Amino acid sequence: MSGHPALCCNSEQSSRLAPIARSLGWQVLCQHEGLTESNRRAVAVVELDAATDVAGQRLLFPQALMVGANKSADVTLGAGIPEPELARLLDHGESYWRRSLQISELATEVGVRRERLRQLSDIGVLLSSQVDLDDLLETILCEARRIANCEGGSLYLLDGEDNDVLVFKLAQNDAFDVPYVETRLPVTPSSLAGYVAVSGEELNIEDVYELPEDLPFRFNRSFDEKIGYRTHSMLVVPMRDHRDHVVGVLQFINRMDERTGEPLPFDEEITELLRALASQAAVSIQRNTLVRDINQLFEGFVLASVKTIERRDPTTSGHSFRVAESTLALMESLPKSSNPRFRNMILTPEHLREVRYAALLHDFGKVGVREEVLLKAKKLPGDRLEILRHRFELQKERLRRRAVEKELELFHHGAVDLEVARRRVHRELDNSLSRLDEYWDWVVRANEPNMLDDGEFSHLISVREEPFRALDGTIAGMIDDDDLLALSIRRGSLTPAERREIQTHVVQTKEFLSALPWPPELAGVPDIAGAHHEKLDGSGYPDGLVGEQIPLAARVMAVCDIYDALTAMDRPYKAAMAPSRAVMVLEEEARKGLIDTEIVDVFVTAKLHETLGKVANA
Repeated sequence: MSGHPALCCNSEQSSRLAPIARSLGWQVLCQHEGLTESNRRAVAVVELDAATDVAGQRLLFPQALMVGANKSADVTLGAGIPEPELARLLDHGESYWRRSLQISELATEVGVRRERLRQLSDIGVLLSSQVDLDDLLETILCEARRIANCEGGSLYLLDGEDNDVLVFKLAQNDAFDVPYVETRLPVTPSSLAGYVAVSGEELNIEDVYELPEDLPFRFNRSFDEKIGYRTHSMLVVPMRDHRDHVVGVLQFINRMDERTGEPLPFDEEITELLRALASQAAVSIQRNTLVRDINQLFEGFVLASVKTIERRDPTTSGHSFRVAESTLALMESLPKSSNPRFRNMILTPEHLREVRYAALLHDFGKVGVREEVLLKAKKLPGDRLEILRHRFELQKERLRRRAVEKELELFHHGAVDLEVARRRVHRELDNSLSRLDEYWDWVVRANEPNMLDDGEFSHLISVREEPFRALDGTIAGMIDDDDLLALSIRRGSLTPAERREIQTHVVQTKEFLSALPWPPELAGVPDIAGAHHEKLDGSGYPDGLVGEQIPLAARVMAVCDIYDALTAMDRPYKAAMAPSRAVMVLEEEARKGLIDTEIVDVFVTAKLHETLGKVANA
């Protein structure tokens, strides 16, 4: 402990300790002279008199020994005491003062270390919460400089197939604005950062201008000379991941003395602290990279899945992307609307990503539906209409042949009024052929699917009852019961059995998506995707959910899915419906209590049907 102690008294002239203290090399200070912080810290002994406030003196001089005469006796301090004894008192006071200062400094040091550990812990929490890589790197360098009180710093990351590229990612300096441009450099040991990246060793340099010539690395002074800066101390630390691989380099410049503002070398305590922070930073960077890779993996998987769906059902190509785009647009329009129900709605980027994936994958289960059902464009399956056309042509030929046979019979038997009889035969033939043409027209028109519950098909019973002799001799109708059932479908092209089969795609979608290890922020993807065909009144499928049981995102997607199905031009079994007509259908569905009225209102008010209609028909 350096420095000379001091005696503080009321008056040097009346104090017996003052001359002894001076003879020992002490300072003598008087209370009334106005002491500075430095003076008070040097006081080892305070000489008290009867009127002195002891408690106040202890606050002013916490490391000093308080001495004074017995207040009950009217005597002066030191009266009758030999000088050697008084000298020993001062010596004891000095020992007490030095121990007190040492304890105080140790307490301060413990406090500083505790504060640094707290800062390190806080930095760890902060780093773990950063998702964006640029923000993470900025935080790492800024917090590291703050904890070590460094004037500047820079951060490098290793990149390339074999980590053979050093990427200069970030630079900071309190003395000037850094003209930073990301730079990619080959990893070589000739620079300080390159040497640390290659060797994995840290460099602690007190003055980079005084590096020995025999070292493999050099400090480049050109930047200092260009801007008039002086780099002194530097600490270059490798960032190591959990496998002890170097993933980057932290470079700290000019650790500063907080009191004098002068550059300091990096002592072992600060070095150890920055070493620990570098390890935290490496783990955080690796975690960030892993999260980014997982996100890219999910994104790639989702897009590949959508392409798989479209290859399976090319007639609906683009549908999943359009529904995803419109669903996100409608979701973002909800809190912007005047509807109080959605006013406090908070949409996080994570939730919007969850909704987007659900919308992109909502039809994935169609990969499990039979192709003849999935791609069924007309009500009659496959080439059935062609078979029926041949049947009608065969029936016509039979009628014509029968008419010819009747004419020959009239000639053979010598009918009395041959021409009248022949005209009657031709008239009957024409009526029969016209009836078959009408029946065929009914079949062709009935084979075209309707988007809505339209049409009356009772007249097809006449076609079913029109006799037709099959090649095996059996008598049946021009169309059979299966044909009648298919042609009588009031909406779409699927029979009830086929519709039930295609509805299973929702179950298969949910089962498939539920089997994937979605991260917590995407855990709702299966439920959202699996509920886009549910109806508010419970008449939907697959689970018959009612009202609020249906996720809001699924209710939004239902509106967009219906709208796109109505307006898309890429469906071979229907013509595209005009946007205004499609909106009327949505509003009618809402009035029936099938889809969310307020969501439809926002869809219309935000005029999404105008922009999305253009996308669907592009």
